[in-house]
Amino acid sequence: MKLIPSLILLISIFASSAERNELSAQRVEFTSSDVADAAERLTGHRASMTNEIHLLAGTRLAGPAITLRVVRDERASLTAEGLAAIKVLEDASAGSVVVVALDDDKSFAVFGSTFATLAKSRKLAGFVVDGSMRGLPELRRLAFPTFARGSVPSSAGGHYRLASVNVPVMCGGIEVSPGDFVVADADGVAVVPKERYQEVLTKAKSLRREKQELLPLIAKYRSYTKALREHTKAVQRRSAAKRQRS
Repeated sequence: MKLIPSLILLISIFASSAERNELSAQRVEFTSSDVADAAERLTGHRASMTNEIHLLAGTRLAGPAITLRVVRDERASLTAEGLAAIKVLEDASAGSVVVVALDDDKSFAVFGSTFATLAKSRKLAGFVVDGSMRGLPELRRLAFPTFARGSVPSSAGGHYRLASVNVPVMCGGIEVSPGDFVVADADGVAVVPKERYQEVLTKAKSLRREKQELLPLIAKYRSYTKALREHTKAVQRRSAAKRQRS
């Protein structure tokens, strides 16, 4: 495949390394479910991919998206397409999540252990693939975070070509744009629009803290209603104490 330069030049996702460092610091403070809930409440739109996109290897990932759209082409060059994909990974910033939308038949493996080894060595955050993977035992040995529809032996090489890089794509039933913040774990994959990431992640952190406080109360009182009442009182006490200090 011949790619024009604009397709292989990866955009700068965030304006400064300070923002990227801030995301890295926050990413362990919430789950994909927290992010999905926060994003939907604030934007009014579903923020999680279909459950067909699930965890295959590793444990979790979080980072800004680099998007790839891969289309069916039986005339595609196995070598040229492989080199184009390699260039994308080698040009990507550390911490990026590689999001791949495979058009047409999803039962072809986009990546395997070779690409996972390269991505891990480049300190990328992980793969999210609306398609399949292969080399599952090696992927799990590498523990490189990988989310996809499943695993198959057949490669997409020679059957698909890389049509575009860093354009909006439909992945797992939702649109993902370059720079959107992706959080994925055992529950699935959630995506935050880049222009709302700070607001959504702050809300997600709040939801996680609320749940962590509420669950022990439910176990203690064996009643959700009583636990919620006690939690509300505790929150009110904290708010009052904060007002007194200010």
